[in-house]
Amino acid sequence: MNCKHLFNLSAYTVIFVLHTQSFASQPVAATITAGWIEKAIIYPNSISFHAKLDTGAETTSINAAKPELFERDGKRWSKFSITNRDNESVTIEAPVVREAKIKRHFGEKQVRPVIMLEICIGNVRKKEEVNLVDRSNLNYQLLIGRNFLKGSFLIDSGSTYKLSPDCPP
Repeated sequence: MNCKHLFNLSAYTVIFVLHTQSFASQPVAATITAGWIEKAIIYPNSISFHAKLDTGAETTSINAAKPELFERDGKRWSKFSITNRDNESVTIEAPVVREAKIKRHFGEKQVRPVIMLEICIGNVRKKEEVNLVDRSNLNYQLLIGRNFLKGSFLIDSGSTYKLSPDCPP
């Protein structure tokens, strides 16, 4: 290798090191470590659920076995009831903001109504899109997707119930 190539290689190495150090010094957004199962509160009813935090799901889903779709003031709405493990039930009515096309594991696509719900996990309370689906045969009535998790949570897949809901009513 001649001196010119060696000089160029050294210069590129210095630039690369300086460039990667500038990324390393960038501030990281504050995040909370949560387990893959956490307690969550749904508002405005303040009902508590055991929720599965799933980084593989883009959108949050809630159990709505038979959502009733209807029209109110020219807009589509949904009405459904949910029951938690303590047999507490609430009926929720909310406008449908869109329909989600979900690709299932076995290749079939499913269309689901999507509403906005406020959810609290730990001390994080967000209003996010939630799709309605029959989860009655699953262990968790509420599946929290990346739309809720991003920017706030890191998921510890070896832990459960690291947080308690602590959001103001």
